[in-house]
Amino acid sequence: MPLLSPYRPEQQDRVLALSLHEAQQPFVAPIAQTLAELQPRLSAHLIGHGDQIAGFFLIDQDYAEHYPFASADSVGLRSFFIDQRFQGLGLAKRSLQALPAYLQAQGLAAAAVFLTVNCKNAAAIPLYRQCGFEDTGALYLDGGYGPQHIMRLAL
Repeated sequence: MPLLSPYRPEQQDRVLALSLHEAQQPFVAPIAQTLAELQPRLSAHLIGHGDQIAGFFLIDQDYAEHYPFASADSVGLRSFFIDQRFQGLGLAKRSLQALPAYLQAQGLAAAAVFLTVNCKNAAAIPLYRQCGFEDTGALYLDGGYGPQHIMRLAL
């Protein structure tokens, strides 16, 4: 399985088997709920490790319509996570570093990727910075689990 690949419906059972450490669960919606909300412009993508699915994320092409801080020529990165069994292998960092080329290969012409990361998510914030995301200095306050940093990666 490639590092990054589009989700296919026949992979649903394997994706539903992904799990997070209890401390990380507040930061990501339940995977079953996330899969139920997919639509053509909100697409699911997988992070692979060998022949296994090790992580998951969404690309939201209508992100700017729902989040006014995002530019119209951007996409949103949502629900990004690595399964707890695969954490510590560098997959998150490699995936985020590969994201610009992957988006281009998927035909997603965007000038930037936006995301929000909970202020309490101490592990994720430096990871996103290491991978080129810049903190805009603004906070998104409508998240269900408290304030979130707004971060942007120029493509």
